[in-house]
Amino acid sequence: MGWALADLLLVSGVATATTLA
Repeated sequence: MGWALADLLLVSGVATATTLA
């Protein structure tokens, strides 16, 4: 379950960075 949460945070971070970029 931990890997799923980490994956979600990673995707969320990438999406945020792409939006801000």
